[in-house]
Amino acid sequence: MYYLLFTFYLAIACTFLPRLPFIKNAQLGYTTILILFLIKVAAGILLGWMSQAFYPQGNDYWGLNIAGWNEYEFLARNPTGFFADIFRSNYDHGYAGFFSSIDSYWNDLKNTLVGKLLAVCNIFSRGNYYINSLFFNCFGFLGHVALFRVFNNLYTNKKWPVIIGTFLLPSALYFSSGIHKDLLVFTFVGLFCYALYFSMRCLRPLYIFTILVSFIALILFRNFVAVALVPATIAWIACIKMRSRPIIIFTTVYLAAWLLVWSVQLIKPSFQPLRVIAQKQKDFFELPVATSQLETHHLEPTMKSFIVNAPQALNHSLLRPYLWEDKTVFLFPLALELFIYQLLFLLMLFFYNRNMRNRDPFNLFCIFFACSLLLFIGYIVPNTGSIVRYRSIYLPILFTPVLCLVDWQKIWSLFQIRNKNI
Repeated sequence: MYYLLFTFYLAIACTFLPRLPFIKNAQLGYTTILILFLIKVAAGILLGWMSQAFYPQGNDYWGLNIAGWNEYEFLARNPTGFFADIFRSNYDHGYAGFFSSIDSYWNDLKNTLVGKLLAVCNIFSRGNYYINSLFFNCFGFLGHVALFRVFNNLYTNKKWPVIIGTFLLPSALYFSSGIHKDLLVFTFVGLFCYALYFSMRCLRPLYIFTILVSFIALILFRNFVAVALVPATIAWIACIKMRSRPIIIFTTVYLAAWLLVWSVQLIKPSFQPLRVIAQKQKDFFELPVATSQLETHHLEPTMKSFIVNAPQALNHSLLRPYLWEDKTVFLFPLALELFIYQLLFLLMLFFYNRNMRNRDPFNLFCIFFACSLLLFIGYIVPNTGSIVRYRSIYLPILFTPVLCLVDWQKIWSLFQIRNKNI
């Protein structure tokens, strides 16, 4: 029965998704859209199967699906209570601890909302993981399309590098295709970037609505991503309005943001941003030691501690896992993927396509936004497995420009010259 249901819903998705104006207007072509969507669905199936096959004792993806079935039963039994439950805190301190990782209404709300979404999906899927994965990936596909439309507008005549960067980066595709917050965060980041980028060219109510909905969703599902968007967005808008040198504006805005954090740290003892980050790291340390655990220095809520530990944080988030690390067999393909990205970055430096030089501040938005999140991840997460997952959903906005800026024609001509000489 589930096979028939899955096939039925897949056929409906393949029929109607490519006809949605948002997707159709991406100018990818019906066949390409269909292939990319089926790859996305296949990645979701693979993630679900591998999670169950290698972690049958329990994993986030299947655990959320089970929670979704419980929410479905709650919905059938008490519809009013089902919706009221979203706003109910189970803690004596009520709704305090907005940035806390444990014993917090806001931290629990992320999984609560995913469970509520799955409850609605279960009306049609009857609790089947793979059908729910299909439903989630119908929505998640919009995030890829949104980023494609931005980069395809930014880098004309670079359609296939943009397709590879926005749809087919292995870890980004894999981790953004499961029943998890990662899929939702990736999608809302993509939609936010799309709406903000095109609103800079033509301000429309739909763009404003998309920006607001995406930002609120990110606050609810992963609030530190929403926080990271604020200085990047301010700097981007300032570049458009002031028409000055983007690198100076971005650097100034981020220095001002650090000064603001430091000022709040000194002036308002009741809320110390650095203490919040240090506490998040401490919460990770209190989890069971992972197979891919990294030796990580303990953060102190001082500016000195954050500066001293920045190189290690960047090493963990940008360079790990190394190819020679053998903590777990699953890390090798991820290490190989990261090594390829590092080679691509070097290729861009040595074979920079000057014809594709683009001074649009969106490039700096991508760099500053993604790198600030990678720094944050490197600070708080002490194991490679989690770092890889958290990092993956920001790779498209970092490496799509790299793929577009490599002069592939020059590299190919060098190979042709060498072959002739041989």
